[in-house]
Amino acid sequence: MSFDGFLNGRDTISTKDAKIFTTIDGNVRLMFEANAFTAKIEKNKEDVQVLGNHWKKKKVTSVEGTGTMGQYVINSNWLKYGIPYTEGGRDLYFDVTMVIEDPTSRAGKQTVLLTEVNLDDIPIADFEADDGVMELESDFTFEGVKLIDEFMGLD
Repeated sequence: MSFDGFLNGRDTISTKDAKIFTTIDGNVRLMFEANAFTAKIEKNKEDVQVLGNHWKKKKVTSVEGTGTMGQYVINSNWLKYGIPYTEGGRDLYFDVTMVIEDPTSRAGKQTVLLTEVNLDDIPIADFEADDGVMELESDFTFEGVKLIDEFMGLD
């Protein structure tokens, strides 16, 4: 419970405590090189207009899962998985499991599974003559989501 009806700062959740796992061909791998990850469900809404009403109404007709991942480049895995499709092979679809649990927060743990994840692009190289390190970023889509563990909340 929060003190005097206000949120305790300690109960917010540090994003540094997130872990991302990929499951590719049955092999589960911690993406310890990940430095950014976002995922969301986008709704497609169609306009619905009716006589006698000036409001343009909306009807959700489908949803789409989209996201972006960023990571430091320390291996060639995404390129290795992406090349076979360019040579007439199969495209890569995989699952992503996101786990976030901040031990300082009383909110608990959340685990979310994304299924049928497919990268929009396969980064090959992005070199710059600065003091940076090799990183990549790729957008992706997914076709399923499941909430496995939900935060307890602080009601």
